This record gives sequence, structure tokens and C-alpha cells, in this order.
Amino acid sequence: MRHERLSMALLLLNRRPLLPFYPEWLPGAELIVVTARSAVAPPSRPVPRERFVRLETVDDYASPEVDEVIDRICAGGGIERVVTCAEIDVLRAARARERHGLPGQSTASALAYRDKHRMKVLAARHGIAVAPMAPVQDTEGLRSFVAGHGLPVVVKPADGAGSIGVRVLRDAREVDACALPADHVWLAERYVDGYLCHVDGLMAKGTVLHALASRYLHTNLDTATRGAPSVSGMFGAGDPLGDRLLAATARVVAALPAVEEVTAFHAEFFHTPLDALVLCEIACRPGGCGIAEAYARSTGTGLYEAHVRGQAGLATEVPDPGRRYPRHGWGWFPPRRGTLARLPDRCPLPRARSYAASGAPGTRYEGPRSSTDSVAELLFRIDGGEPLTAQLQEVDAWWSREARWAP
Repeated sequence: MRHERLSMALLLLNRRPLLPFYPEWLPGAELIVVTARSAVAPPSRPVPRERFVRLETVDDYASPEVDEVIDRICAGGGIERVVTCAEIDVLRAARARERHGLPGQSTASALAYRDKHRMKVLAARHGIAVAPMAPVQDTEGLRSFVAGHGLPVVVKPADGAGSIGVRVLRDAREVDACALPADHVWLAERYVDGYLCHVDGLMAKGTVLHALASRYLHTNLDTATRGAPSVSGMFGAGDPLGDRLLAATARVVAALPAVEEVTAFHAEFFHTPLDALVLCEIACRPGGCGIAEAYARSTGTGLYEAHVRGQAGLATEVPDPGRRYPRHGWGWFPPRRGTLARLPDRCPLPRARSYAASGAPGTRYEGPRSSTDSVAELLFRIDGGEPLTAQLQEVDAWWSREARWAP
């Protein structure tokens, strides 16, 4: 895609290792960046510091001080847009836009995509299936919810990401022992049995512009808590379940306050044993792990680039929704609690397209910090002649054979 030269000042809020790419995606724009220090070093590509008008690094990116830095920059004048790529920045950017009269996603829209209770209340009003749920503040509130809806129950931060802080309580003893820290708003939900699917693509003005549907082999919670590999693959065009997932996603996007600009999204649904689709959540940013790479390999469109350019109010490449694209899958393999004894240096599976190992044998790990933590990453092709689940299980079995952990 050829980009026009820009003449505008953009404030980029950055928590991801994307700094080398912003000047390419936004050529000629005056780029002012507030970034987590962890996203600067060590870079996979050199950070072109000379291409940024200002580059401020922050040690604690979750701190309220980041909002103060944003306000100081915006109050100085000249900023035309605030651009984000990570979940943590969605709401803080929307509030900054509102305070300083800047265009872009509103606070009402950001809240709907960040607060899982608000999100699902809105979705349910439009006939979308969600699990029974309620905000809870303490153990007594949790007991009250269980009394009305039974066990098991899932407890999660209402604004969480990466399955951090999510717990499944299966008996009364676990409920009684569940302390809920006051630093979060907590959401209790009736546990939904089934496997997890996801839909990823681009939206604007309350409409899905393009999307691809996939399924995980293991749930994100199993990855974050048990160290199960995060393995996913795309459904084929015309697959009945894939088509249902695309339709359900379009209904969810239409139900929530719209983002006017072209924006990436990541939606998750449970597919239950009774063949129902139940909304897990939806986010207004690219999905994590290998989703963006698989989407780009299939469609030729980068979700992060489209997301950044869309927020900047610029022309954005969107894949043709009527075209059939090659299918891909990915595996991100999390650390387990223990010492990494053996790590494969290559993947010999015939469908493998790329493999990179970042873990170090002999290193002790404390387990995954979230569902997106990894010591190795794989991208592979999905063939049409074999069931999708079998192809995902092949990847899972290879990793289980080749990776070794000492307790």
C-alpha cells in the first residue's frame, strides 16, 4: 500500500514493540510518543528516534502519571489525533480526546469495549447470548451470586485483559476463600462450558468491514493458569460455524457505541455443547498472540497498520470481504513453572511457515504472566482436506513431545 505524505501532529500511546513501524505507517506526520520503557529496549529493529518529534518513556505504564503526561502534551496545542494500539490505552485515550476536544473514539464507546459488564448488558439488549453475570465487591456478594446462579462461577476484573486475575470457583470452599482486592471492579459470571472461538478484523461506524473467524484449541484461561499452549486456526470460507461467528460479531459491533474510524477488533465467543454461541468479550484493538501475523499472512493487510492509520483519520486498506483467503493458524507456547530443559530450535511440521524461539534452556520460569506470554511462537498453514481441530492438535502434540520442563 502506498502512503500519502502527511502534515499533522499525532500523539501515539505505545505499549507494544511497534516504534520502528510508526514512521513507515504515518510518513511525514509529526510523531509525539509516550511509550512504556519495555517497548523500547531491547528492540527487534532499531528505534528511529530521529523520526519522532518527542519520545517520552515511562517505567510504570499503568500509573495515573501517564495521564498527566498526556494532558501536558495535549494542552501544549498542535495535537490533532491520539492513537493507541493496546487495551490499557483505549479508555485513557478516549478521556483525553474528550478533555481536549479531539476527534476519535468517544468515552462512551471506549467504556463499552473495556467494561465487560457494560459490554454484555448492551449486547444482551440486542438479543446476543451472554452468561448470567453481576458486579461483585466482596465475598458476600460472590456468595449471593452463587446462591442465585450456582457453581462453577468465573470471577474476573471487569476491565481485565490477557486472562490476568481470572479465577474459576468450583465449590463453596473456593468461594469462601476468594478475596477480591479493592483495586478492581469485579465481575461474577456463570461458567460457560464449551470451546472458545474468536473473530478478528476491521470495523467502522458500527459495521464490520472485514473479519476472519477462528477457534482456539485451549481456552485463554487454561493458557494463563495451566501453561496450555495457545493454539488457534481459521475456519474455512463457508464453514457453518464460522459464518455464525461472523454474523454474531456483526450484531455485537452494531449493539455497542460505534467507533467512527476504521478500527481493529477482537471478539471471543464460547461454542457450547448445545451448539449455542455465547459472547465472552470484544475488544477494539488487534487481538494478541499470533492473530495479527496470521491475519496479515492470509489477507496481506496488517491489523496494527490499519488500526493506526484509521485512528489517524487516514485512508486504510481493508481486505475484500467477498474474497476467499488462504487459511493460517498460530501457536504461542507459554512458559511453565519450572526450568526449561529443552526447547525446539525449529518446527519440522509440514504446514509450518515460521517458527521463533525466545526462551532460554536452563532458565527457571514462574509460569505464564498472562495468556499472551510465550517462549516460542509458530505460524502454520491450515489445509482444507483435514478437520481443523486435528490440525491444531498436531501442533499441540508436537510441542508436548519436544519441549521439556524440569519441576
